[in-house]
Amino acid sequence: MLALATVLLGFLLGLGNGAFNPKFPRDVLVIPVFVMLGMAQGRSSLVRPVLILQTIVFLTAALEAVRPDLYAETFQVLKYYVSTRDYSQNQFWNSESTLFISATRPGERFFGFIEMHRLSSIFLEPVSLGNYCVVVAILLISLWKDFGFWTRAYLIATTLLLLVGCDGRLAGASILIIMAVVPLFRWLPSRWSAFDLPLVLLASAVYVAIVQPAVGSDNFGGRVAGSLDLLSQIDVAGFFGLDARLSDIAADSGISYFVLTQSVVGLAAVWLCICLVPNGRDGRSRLFVHSIALFIPLSLMVSYSFFSIKVAALMWFCYGRICCTESVDEATIGRETISRATARPWGTRSFTRYSFRNFQHLARE
Repeated sequence: MLALATVLLGFLLGLGNGAFNPKFPRDVLVIPVFVMLGMAQGRSSLVRPVLILQTIVFLTAALEAVRPDLYAETFQVLKYYVSTRDYSQNQFWNSESTLFISATRPGERFFGFIEMHRLSSIFLEPVSLGNYCVVVAILLISLWKDFGFWTRAYLIATTLLLLVGCDGRLAGASILIIMAVVPLFRWLPSRWSAFDLPLVLLASAVYVAIVQPAVGSDNFGGRVAGSLDLLSQIDVAGFFGLDARLSDIAADSGISYFVLTQSVVGLAAVWLCICLVPNGRDGRSRLFVHSIALFIPLSLMVSYSFFSIKVAALMWFCYGRICCTESVDEATIGRETISRATARPWGTRSFTRYSFRNFQHLARE
């Protein structure tokens, strides 16, 4: 239903704009596509694929750290972005580097105790590697009991090294914030996560009003201030997705990009699907939904990297495996219970063989 609604909304907004950009519905279609792929995995464990992926990412990052020349020659990062994106070679401020534009950003590193360019690993640019670290941290929090002691130790150590290597400012802050509120997530129903987006927007507005950071500065405060400033410039047509031209300048404001390309109606539909579809009765799904519902708005305040398939694919695949498989299993239980009961005469003794609790599954569905 979400996939169908996304395509139809994309065509409607294209008609309203006078032009159809296939990237806009593609940004959201990533969600249902990879959720369904996660559901197709069934009850299979996520431990093995996560370990394999983590090892590939870590070994590639290690190669990049030790032999950046070999890494750049192998992946041809600069040539790739110049050939496939709207970049020109003079936009890469370090002319001596063939890495991504932000791999050697001016100024000091956030983790300033090491002197090295920012690592990108298989993602080719540092921001996605930072987002990947957040997703792995969320998986560790949600599936803590599924991982053995040595698996946990390996994932924690390698994720920490990757986080420091990519110099992920937002990623590091997001992980700390999520860990701080995990005790609350454990007992709060997952559907309460729908309030996370408006709460983060409100907290950002309060932060900007008190601190008053310079709009446009290349730091957390400047990007949040710039994001809110751009959001305030959107008119009624923009809120209904009829002024997508502004999306070209919304690279550092994911929330503005979301509204401009999907409309406020599309944003609400996507957000409510993410937060309300899982029932959250299982502790793992409750922690996972709450964690990504907090990470997504934090990310949207400073960039639109949330829409990148490089990290979104993993996050939504795990969402489908952890959260939606649970709902499908409960629906199956409810249908099987009713089919067994209705196959017998509706006498008192045959009816009481099936507990009232089992019939509640169907009532909930």
